[in-house]
Amino acid sequence: MLGEKEIYSLLIQNPERGLEKIMDEYMAFVYTIVNGKLSCTSNKQDVEECVSDIFYEVYRTRNLIDLEKGSLKSYLAVLSKRRSIDVFRKLRNNAHVSLDKFEHDWIASDIDIEKGVVDRETNDLLIQEIKALGEPDSQIIIRKYYFGQTSKIISKALGIKENTVNKKVSRALVKLKQALGGAL
Repeated sequence: MLGEKEIYSLLIQNPERGLEKIMDEYMAFVYTIVNGKLSCTSNKQDVEECVSDIFYEVYRTRNLIDLEKGSLKSYLAVLSKRRSIDVFRKLRNNAHVSLDKFEHDWIASDIDIEKGVVDRETNDLLIQEIKALGEPDSQIIIRKYYFGQTSKIISKALGIKENTVNKKVSRALVKLKQALGGAL
């Protein structure tokens, strides 16, 4: 199994093979993000097209990716979220669907998340603190706030009760807020 730097080097030296390796490694990750953002407003073909566009963008901009600013996985996450928002807006405009409060909050929250991801120091500190929570708390927080999964889905995936998930989320957020000096 190749690490991120080796995969990136392969992408630069042999773009087709490198893209194939990135897709093998991160397809499910990207698909999960896109599907989580578009599943309620789009069909499967729209989701798959968005995922394809993301990997095409990686191929097209491969020389601009800077692993010093963050990991390949975080780059893909941000790209996936942004592309999902673009597709959501395009589909919304094509269908002439007006935004209700939920949709507006969904877009606004992703824009706020993207601003946070751009701030590398805060992002790195947050990731460290989430890891420091230990299992299963760190996994619950990542599933809840990064992948947007419901407590019910998380409870089934981890084999714990839904109310336990909710309690762990509440306690973890308190710990993270304290660790980050109230910046959460």
